[in-house]
Amino acid sequence: MTEKTQWTVFLAGPMNGAPSWQAQAPKLAAELGIENLTMLNPRKTERFVTQTYQVNWETFGLRMCDVILFWIPPQARPMKSHRIYAITTRLEMAENLARGHKVIIGVDPECEELAGIHHLMRMAKYYGVNKIHSTLEDCLKELKTWMERPRKEEERIHHISGPAFEPMGTLNRVPQANTNRNQTMMEHWNQTVAPGDTVIVEGEFGAEEWMKYLNGKMELRT
Repeated sequence: MTEKTQWTVFLAGPMNGAPSWQAQAPKLAAELGIENLTMLNPRKTERFVTQTYQVNWETFGLRMCDVILFWIPPQARPMKSHRIYAITTRLEMAENLARGHKVIIGVDPECEELAGIHHLMRMAKYYGVNKIHSTLEDCLKELKTWMERPRKEEERIHHISGPAFEPMGTLNRVPQANTNRNQTMMEHWNQTVAPGDTVIVEGEFGAEEWMKYLNGKMELRT
């Protein structure tokens, strides 16, 4: 069976008007000795042929990942269409804090006067984020510490009663109700199970195509 063996981090942050900061992340991670990590970079490339597809891709990635790393760098160029810099990032940050997803947050000191930033910082502390970093490197240092945190052996074994995932098919062709349900289950799974954990599934799993997105080595007991 397919096993998701690496940690996955979603590089969340502004793109419109922002420098290409996501490109720096792999190099910084390597310098810090971070291994066994997949980075999801939402910055537009040729693969995003429509806005709808990109929104779906980003939503899926945000639900599937183990950690969302939010970094807001200083604005590097004028905004398109008179939009507000990093406004979508601020909305995504609030949403995922409320959802209980594991998040790491960094805000460049030059961006601390953006509208709503201080409110988001207070909200982050309310939801258990104890440190707002001022550099991308410090964000990655926290990520490394979190990935390497000690865990007891009993925390690495999970018993789950047959989650009934619905067949996914093609991402843009799945009925929305099934997609939302499966993504919510996937998000909860990966927030509970770490890569390398053992998951004992009692009963039918459902749609096996979802397994490649889920942490853990699965043992099916029907």
